[in-house]
Amino acid sequence: MNLQESIRLSRCCRYRIGGDARYFAVPNTLDELKELISWGEAEGLPRFLLGHGSNVLFADEGFEGLVIHTKKLKAVREMEEGLLEAEAGVPLESLVQRANDLGWQGLESFPGIPGTIGGAVWGNAGACGEEIGDRVFQVQLMEAGGRGEWIDASSLSWSYRCSGIEDRVVAAVRLRLSPGSDPQQLKIRSRQLKEQKMSTQPYSPPSCGCIFRNPDGASAGELIEKSGLKGVAVGGARVSREHANFIVNEGKASSEDIEKLIEQVQRAVHEQFQVDLVREVIMPGQRGGSR
Repeated sequence: MNLQESIRLSRCCRYRIGGDARYFAVPNTLDELKELISWGEAEGLPRFLLGHGSNVLFADEGFEGLVIHTKKLKAVREMEEGLLEAEAGVPLESLVQRANDLGWQGLESFPGIPGTIGGAVWGNAGACGEEIGDRVFQVQLMEAGGRGEWIDASSLSWSYRCSGIEDRVVAAVRLRLSPGSDPQQLKIRSRQLKEQKMSTQPYSPPSCGCIFRNPDGASAGELIEKSGLKGVAVGGARVSREHANFIVNEGKASSEDIEKLIEQVQRAVHEQFQVDLVREVIMPGQRGGSR
């Protein structure tokens, strides 16, 4: 299984924060993924599936369990006209490009999201008012001792930033797209949206993307900005001056710095607007959030 021990998690996530994983593994195949899931379950270990580490904040103390990095699970297959199958570790950005090249409409609104298709589906990633769950046809889910069966997307409980997959493992995904579009028009649309994101969001300093979900009928970033917290810092962590729903690591931030700033933002927004901001960032282990 090629298990490693005491691997520094700050090297594996976009925040560049986090202590050691007790066990760490990078499966080369879905069979190896299945073996790792069964082994971890037999050992009674907490498990975390890591893609590009774009929406995760590991604790300074690390993760006392098994981290499975899906970065080598990158097979993509065009099954039939409009049906694209991808293993969990395929970058979402590369699938956008693949679909656009084929003239298959459906993913052009998702450029510039630095995650994998497995993580995007697990968290029902969204962009421009669309959700990736709207494109999912089937998902291959794995559990300890299971075969990794394909299930229809209609059997899952999709909602805002939630798929209903919970602690099951996304091994692969089939996306139903609409063929027959002009590839150039799809590429133009994706390029425009990516340029718009880059002009309004912080891309250089390490971050995890949006920290909070948008509450009903409101923008988390606007509420944070109106609370006077844009640019506020705790230790090496700062509420971005470009987009208030981002907390950036200015170089030496700890997980504790980020967590304190998250709590400060939540308190301020609640006091001023009576709105409870819900974290979008995943904090593995006892701190809440799993995958």
